[in-house]
Amino acid sequence: MHHAAFRILTGTVVAIALCAAPRLAAAQASAAAGPTPATAAMTSAQRHDWERVHRLSKIIGTDVRTKSGDKVGDIKDVIVDDAGNVKLAIVSTGGFLGLGDTMHAVPWEALSLGTRDDRVIDIDKSRLKEAPHFTSRTWPNLGDEKWLADNRRFYIH
Repeated sequence: MHHAAFRILTGTVVAIALCAAPRLAAAQASAAAGPTPATAAMTSAQRHDWERVHRLSKIIGTDVRTKSGDKVGDIKDVIVDDAGNVKLAIVSTGGFLGLGDTMHAVPWEALSLGTRDDRVIDIDKSRLKEAPHFTSRTWPNLGDEKWLADNRRFYIH
């Protein structure tokens, strides 16, 4: 029995390796050829700016501040639609170490890029407290158009 399972596992690993080999070879050849003209021309600051704007792993966890610089929370998650367009940032406010925090579904276009690797929202803390919110255990149906419209009016002027 163990030999049959080992043969199946070995066969699976070999099949994956054979499928991945052409892609790996192409990636290695590309890397060996050096940076493309576009990436070679990017300065370190430009690469940093590109990463903080485009990489979700760099966006999740960033602070969210008011225009006056007060921290209101941080981005816990990002919601995309079926086409891959970013629609909402789930901003966590209050709480401590993830306990007792309040979540807000902030429309992505209501956030702008800040100067401190953060996001800026044009809303004050009192208005944010009035906005629809939920806990990490009681998410709303983010596909409900009525809920989204009611939520959106707090952030988009």
